[in-house]
Amino acid sequence: MTAEPPFVETGYDQAAHVYDFEYPDCTGDELEFLAASAGPAPSRILELATGTGRVALALAGLGHDVTGLDISEGMLARARAKRATLDPETAARLTFRHGDMARLQLDASFDVVVAAFNALLLLPDAEARASCLAASFDHLRPGGSLVIDVFAANAIDRTPDHETVQFLERDPETDRLITRERFYTYDPETDRGQSLLIYRLHGDGGEPSEELRLGYSLALLSRDRLVDEVHAAGFADLAIYGDYRRGSWSPDSPNLIVCAHRRARSECPTLD
Repeated sequence: MTAEPPFVETGYDQAAHVYDFEYPDCTGDELEFLAASAGPAPSRILELATGTGRVALALAGLGHDVTGLDISEGMLARARAKRATLDPETAARLTFRHGDMARLQLDASFDVVVAAFNALLLLPDAEARASCLAASFDHLRPGGSLVIDVFAANAIDRTPDHETVQFLERDPETDRLITRERFYTYDPETDRGQSLLIYRLHGDGGEPSEELRLGYSLALLSRDRLVDEVHAAGFADLAIYGDYRRGSWSPDSPNLIVCAHRRARSECPTLD
C-alpha cells in the first residue's frame, strides 16, 4: 500500500488514457433516461464535461446531434479518436469543443443541455456553478431542457477513506495490467470531497512500469442547495428523481437527477 499522499488537483489530461477502463459505456437505464429527456431525434444536445465522449457517443448513436464540451484536451483527444472509429453518419453528428463550462460561449443554441456523471460538482465554487447554469440557460432554445445528474452528499461523504489496490483490465494497446488505488479526503473549508486515484501500469514482471495520478474534488451539495441554484438561474418546472427509472428521490437514492426547462427571465420570480 502507498503511504497516503497529499491531495493535488491534477486535471484529467494525465489520466485520459485509463479513464475508459474505469467507467463503463453509457447504456441501459442511464441511456434510456437521457434519450427520453432528449425527445425525438434529431435533438441538438450540449453535453458539459463530455470527457472521452461516454455519453455523447451514445446519444449520437441514437440519431441526435451532440456537441461535447470539455476543459481537458487529453480527454477530448480520446473522444475524437473514438469518433473516428464510428460510421461516417454517426461521426458527423458529433462535435467536440475545448472550453470551460463555467464560461460557456458557443455560437449555437440547443434543445437539451446535459451535465451527467457529477459534472456540475467539479466546478470550484458556487459562483462557477451559477455562471455555468446561467450560460446553460442562455444556450437553450425557449422550452429547452436541462438535465443534471449528480449525487447528494451525506455524512459518509465527509469521512476520509482508502480503497486498496484493485485490478482493472489490461491496456489493449500495450497489454499492460492496470491497477488503481484511491485515497479520499474531505476539506471542511470548501466542503468538498477530494479523490486521489493512483493508476499503475504493470510490465511483464509485475512491477509498475508507469504511474498516472488523477486528483479531483467534488462539491458536496444537498438536494435543496442544488434545487435553489437551478431555480436562481431562471429554470422552471423542476422534476427531481432518485434514479434513472425516474423513481422518487430520497437521501438513500443512488442519484440526484434534476430536470428543468428554460423560460424567459422576465417570468422568473424574485428570489428572497
